[in-house]
Amino acid sequence: MPRYKLIYFNARGRGEVARMLFAEAGVDYEDERIERSEWPVLKSKMPYGQLPVLEVDGVQIAQSTAIFRYLAREFGYAGKTSIDQALADMFVCSCDDLVKPLIDIYRCKDEKTKEEMKQNFLDETAPLYLSKFEEALVLNNGYLVGDSLTWADLVLISTMPWVEKMVPPETLAPFPKIKDHKVRIESLPKIASWIEKRPKTDM
Repeated sequence: MPRYKLIYFNARGRGEVARMLFAEAGVDYEDERIERSEWPVLKSKMPYGQLPVLEVDGVQIAQSTAIFRYLAREFGYAGKTSIDQALADMFVCSCDDLVKPLIDIYRCKDEKTKEEMKQNFLDETAPLYLSKFEEALVLNNGYLVGDSLTWADLVLISTMPWVEKMVPPETLAPFPKIKDHKVRIESLPKIASWIEKRPKTDM
């Protein structure tokens, strides 16, 4: 078994899907949590100057999606067939597309532009992607892909807290399967055990 070390900040953020994959697979790893005060010194030692970074027997892998996909393949959560793997990738990309406007809104300094971006997100972006997730969950009896857990499910439940901060309950109401999905995945015994014991952080 390789020696794994996940390097990320003391937050869930872009590291949490990897942690859940380790938990669900029952694979030991070192969960190295970096304090913000340490980051300026460590930044130059990381590929691309970003976190998370996964070390596999000392080899550094950067970019969160690359890390998640690698672990999903290694642990059997990438999808059972080539088509399922492609569909899982598709939903992961869709989650990224859903979150990106939220980051842009957060960073926008012009209040008028920010309000316009928020409204566009609520009127167009969120309903488009949420409806696709909802359809897949209905089709696959509670999973995004196939008949079992994939990394796409973990990415979606990690994405939804960001969406819920922006989207009012009435906008989420037409998508009950997404809410049910998050509760069910987080109730899986190994995932639930990890959630119970993980460090308590805001995000």
